Amino acid sequence: MPIRPIGIAILSVLTWIIGALLLLGGLILAAVSGIVAVTPKIAEEIARTMGELPGVPVPIHSMMVVGTILAVVGVVILIVGVITLLVGWGLWTGRNWARWIAIIVFGLGALSNLINLLQGRFGSVISLIINGLIVYYLFTPHVKEFFKAAV
Repeated sequence: MPIRPIGIAILSVLTWIIGALLLLGGLILAAVSGIVAVTPKIAEEIARTMGELPGVPVPIHSMMVVGTILAVVGVVILIVGVITLLVGWGLWTGRNWARWIAIIVFGLGALSNLINLLQGRFGSVISLIINGLIVYYLFTPHVKEFFKAAV
């Protein structure tokens, strides 16, 4: 087994942390949305409270629809969390497909940050630098060698 570069180890662990947080967020969102969607009393109370606000009429059925939409979003977040955990495992074990997924994700992040920067959002500079450095790092010879040798 080839020696894992320290940067790949760090990137893998951070990917696992993000995946775990996504799983937790997806579970919480799915649970809360389920309560709103299937509990008419809670939906009715939310609708009554929001209906008392000026100019915000919210019928009960729309709260149930919102609950259902939140449940779907929660499931999507759960799926993304599982994929993120798999990519973290792939990076840790030297799978080249995981390296390419990371290159694509961080490359798109850098592109998004560059667009934000061109629109005058100068807070994107740090994210642009980090994403760019990660993409650069994933193309360095010793990292590429780790992923080739691990297959």
